[in-house]
Amino acid sequence: ALVYAALALVLLRADQALGLDTQGRDAWAVGGADGARGVLFAIAGTTLSVLGVVFSLTIVVLQIASAQFTPRVMRNLTGDRGTQVVLGVFLGTFTYALLVLRAVRSPGENGGGAGFVPVTAVAVAIVLALVSIGFMIYTINHVARSVQVAVIIKRVTHDTLELFDEPLAGEIDARHDPDQFGSALPEEPGETIASQGDGYLEAIDAGALLAAAEMRGLVVRTEAPVGSFLLAGAPLATVWLQGTADADLTERLRSAFVLGPERTRQQDVELGIRQLADIAVRALSPAINDPTTATLCIDRLGQLLVRAASRDETEVLSGPSGGHVMLRGPSFARLTDVAFTQIRRYGAGDAVVATHLMTSLGEIAARVSLTQQEPLREHAAALLMEAREVLRVACDVSRVEAAAAWSHEIGAVPR
Repeated sequence: ALVYAALALVLLRADQALGLDTQGRDAWAVGGADGARGVLFAIAGTTLSVLGVVFSLTIVVLQIASAQFTPRVMRNLTGDRGTQVVLGVFLGTFTYALLVLRAVRSPGENGGGAGFVPVTAVAVAIVLALVSIGFMIYTINHVARSVQVAVIIKRVTHDTLELFDEPLAGEIDARHDPDQFGSALPEEPGETIASQGDGYLEAIDAGALLAAAEMRGLVVRTEAPVGSFLLAGAPLATVWLQGTADADLTERLRSAFVLGPERTRQQDVELGIRQLADIAVRALSPAINDPTTATLCIDRLGQLLVRAASRDETEVLSGPSGGHVMLRGPSFARLTDVAFTQIRRYGAGDAVVATHLMTSLGEIAARVSLTQQEPLREHAAALLMEAREVLRVACDVSRVEAAAAWSHEIGAVPR
């Protein structure tokens, strides 16, 4: 809107630079003062009306997504760049037309002064109106697609994969292999830095932690995972230093932990997995009864877990002055539990979902290390036990058992 407003102010002065007659023949090319007013009135009124419709459609999409899938995908939808651009274009066009409209004067107005028709600005307003029509066509298709479950699942997966591709420390470059740092971690107990407030841990400022560690040559290890809810007094980090941490150091370290009222996608990789699991659980409820959506979520969860398996769970930052910061991310076992515990519980009674989940566990296990296979084997064992309890037809149980063949080789599933 600000760019469009600046464009209007510039083009109102462009006629003189281009040598156009704003009162005679050139003015009549855009319909004279009355015609220019009519065009600008139509553009301003129409764009404002369409802006209200687009906003209403966005609200409807949010309501449908919240009720049909999970309230936790609303942040993904409100952050959709396409919707933001459409709203911005219509709001900017309205602002532009309003500013240009104010400058149009007929001969004799304002005490008999000369008329003024900003030819260039009015012509550009017509072009902007046509551009807005194109965006209106785009938003109809965009809104229709944005409520499709496959699109929502893909968006959540893409956003989470982007977080997995980023290091725990963000853009901080002072890092090295955590295995090389193991011997440097002091054996004596450190001093705990506790939270003073309540809320969700939305992010950790690794740069601020490293700066504080460099000032005193500290060793700092984070204790609270991003996305967890912290009560006042909960441990944020452990610090090893000579003596006792003073108030200034404690405040510097505590300020690096950002608390807020809700979980965000800024650094919380677990949130994306939670969103997909929630969509799957909602799809398995008797009110919706959509097992196909659940299998789509299981596929994407498998994709995320395979990517998570290749990411370091611990990252160490080291500075030139001897400061060290150990950042601890969510473990593979934790992410596996978040992904499959509830789906396993509510999907065990559906032979198709149970078989698909068992197969997916095997596909993931084939792509991770032996240590990371352990939580997958545990979920496979639990799924088979639950399926045997709730499935009434022998052939359905046999299908799930056949899908669990991958885990028999390592003795995870009781026969």
